[in-house]
Amino acid sequence: MFGVTGLEGFGAIATIALAIVGLVGIFSATMAAIATIVVGAAALVEGGALGMRSNLRFANVGGFNLSRSSSLDFQGGLATVVLGILALLGLAPTTLIAVAVLALGATFLFSGRVLIGLAAVVLGILAVVGLSPMVLSLVGLLILGAGSLFSGAQIAAETTETAPQAS
Repeated sequence: MFGVTGLEGFGAIATIALAIVGLVGIFSATMAAIATIVVGAAALVEGGALGMRSNLRFANVGGFNLSRSSSLDFQGGLATVVLGILALLGLAPTTLIAVAVLALGATFLFSGRVLIGLAAVVLGILAVVGLSPMVLSLVGLLILGAGSLFSGAQIAAETTETAPQAS
């Protein structure tokens, strides 16, 4: 499990770095497309990790269904990766990246990370409408990368707390 959360953390840090480089103005559309693929892959990995953990231990804790959350992360991550690849190929990259931020923001929103998800959804909607779309998409990717980093750290901490101690 530590390898999975480490991979997710690496993806989140890479997303943050790519978004910052894009915000500086260096190949903004390309950096945004690559960051979209990376953050989508991080969400995909997180969805798989949560699904594996919920299947092994429990399916419902305090009214929060881990299997539903992992399914949302997996599907949102997959959609984001596909949109990022299409944007990287040059098929309306500005619109596809904005839609990917919106989609992954909705995934975060419905999987329990409300503030991060809400911020990304609002930024995605404003980018789709056309209000400085590349800048808002890159800021949305920066927020989603930070959200993935913090949620990955939380999963690692919870896994460490519940892991059996060797004697």
